[in-house]
Parts: sequence; structure tokens; C-alpha cells
Amino acid sequence: MRRSLTLLSLLEICLLLNGCLYDNPPSGPAASIDTWLVGQWETKDSSGHLFKAIIAPASSDHYQVTLIQVAKQPSNFDAWISRVDGFSILTLKSLNDGPSLGKYSLFHYELLAPGTSPPGGVGPTRIRLSELQLDGSCRTLDSFRLRAEIRRALKDGTLLPPRDAVADLKEEKKLRENYAADTAYLNGFTTSGKLRTNATAANLSSESREKIPGSIIWIKTGGVTLKGETF
Repeated sequence: MRRSLTLLSLLEICLLLNGCLYDNPPSGPAASIDTWLVGQWETKDSSGHLFKAIIAPASSDHYQVTLIQVAKQPSNFDAWISRVDGFSILTLKSLNDGPSLGKYSLFHYELLAPGTSPPGGVGPTRIRLSELQLDGSCRTLDSFRLRAEIRRALKDGTLLPPRDAVADLKEEKKLRENYAADTAYLNGFTTSGKLRTNATAANLSSESREKIPGSIIWIKTGGVTLKGETF
């Protein structure tokens, strides 16, 4: 039975790799790293719990990924982009001691339009990360049979969580309204002299909240610098 997980469950079970693990990857690296993925990322669940990820290039086709949750040990992964008939899959191999060691987790990533910007600023880069909606029996398949199941799910239109276009439109409307309210406030700041302290936090919480079951929106908060080059 295919899963429809809450944001908290997906983060704790999948992104911290306590479940949703596969014995084999769909393939080895099939493309060079996508530099859009490189950087520091954050997301929050509906309760305000903060999760962070650092994605750095390890080679021309491998990433080094560190996932951080407050009061827990960081989790580390080797990662690369697999492809099945042109469909890109972010493959993460667990480097953590325990049952997850050497296991794989599979996600599709999608670059979104920048989030609502503060007045005079530029909106943050956002990426939607979606768990592949494969049957649990696929977790023990070899790479050849796993690719076959991914092809079947792609053909059936069941590989990714369903989109809720109405929810997306409502969320975008809410962000536009928040932006308009902040702009109006700042225009009157010189006469009111009041300080708005919660605008940034509210905006981050609103933008990073789950919109599609089985998917998470991550917001880029900074870059990484390796050997003098910043990504």
C-alpha cells in the first residue's frame, strides 16, 4: 500500500533515514551534480521544529549530505543523481552506524519559484523534495528490478505524491497577502515608530510548511565554500 505521510513523519522517518530504505539504488551516478542542490537548507514542521541540511559537492558526481535535528546527532550520507528513462532521482546512501548503514533512500527534487521576498529584497531559493511512492515490497529489489518498478509507477502516474493545485493557489495567495501587509507596515514605519519582530519567522514557517503529503519544501539559507569556491 502506498504511503501518504505527514510532514513530521516524513522528516523523522525518511529524511533521518530510520525507514523508507532500499537495499539497492536504482543506479550509480548518472549525471554531474546539480549545483542548485548545493548549500545550506532549512525546513520546519507544523509544530515549529527546525530541521537543517548541508549539501556539499564531494566530487563531480557525488554530494556529501549532513542532516541536522536539534538535540540529535547529525546524520551523514553519500548522495548522487540516478536516472530512470530521463527521470532524475536523488539517491542517498546512509553512512550512519546502525540498521540504516549502507541502505538507500530515494527522492525526487524540484526547484520552485523563489519565495516571497522582503521589501526591497530577493526571495529565497526553494526546493520541493518528494519521497518516491513505491510499494514496500520494492525495498529489497535489486537495481534492475527496482528500475522496472520505477518505470511502471512513472507510466501509471503514481511515482510521486499527488499535487493539490487548490492548496498551492491558496498558499501563494496567503504569501502575497503577507507581503502586501509587510510593505504597508514598512511604508508607515517612519510615522508609527513600531517594530515588527515576527514577520521573518512567520514567513519562513508559512513557506516551509507541507503543501503536498509526502513532500517537503526546503528553503535555502546560505551557501557552502570549498577550496575557495562558493556554491
